[in-house]
Amino acid sequence: MELPSENELFGIRNDRMVGVPAQPSRDAARAEVVEDLIDALRLFTVETDVFVHVFARQHGLSRNDLNAIMWISQGTQTGHPISPGELATRLGLGGPATTGLIDRLESAGHVRRERDARDRRKVTILMQPRALQLATDFFVPLGALMHEAVADLSAEDLHRSIAVINRMVTAVAAARDSAARDSAARDSAARDSAAAPAGPPRRADLSAP
Repeated sequence: MELPSENELFGIRNDRMVGVPAQPSRDAARAEVVEDLIDALRLFTVETDVFVHVFARQHGLSRNDLNAIMWISQGTQTGHPISPGELATRLGLGGPATTGLIDRLESAGHVRRERDARDRRKVTILMQPRALQLATDFFVPLGALMHEAVADLSAEDLHRSIAVINRMVTAVAAARDSAARDSAARDSAARDSAAAPAGPPRRADLSAP
């Protein structure tokens, strides 16, 4: 099967991905604007993913390692440290994979585990200075470029943009949760099928000569 070229994959006018169906709407003009917004967010996501990959590789980390550091950094700085279970959900990883990831980051001096003083059964993950510096190296230059990119927008425009992006984040999170539930249901069905007892053995046909 021949793969489509870049010009075939992306529309020339607005980089819209061919084959991604537009959602029906009574207001065609409004629907067109919404599709343009979704296209812009798709492109932003792709460029962000590439940047994360390049930055992580420069520092000897995997993409999941760096994403984990970003989530752990956010929890540490906001005073709401993240738990291993919460980190697994954010990264879309299973328990064993998340444990291995935290072990690697802890061994490298990026993070540390800490038990809750009020509930010793609860474990949270906190940043170490080395990882905080890494997060600073990641966010500060990127943040400066982003501030420059929106320098000519009013505060009102920015507030509206924040509201739109937050709604899109909620939509993506809902899609993620739905996909996770579907995956869990398929895994459960596969386990049940594998564990089901086999039927009784078939009796030999003694009537045959």
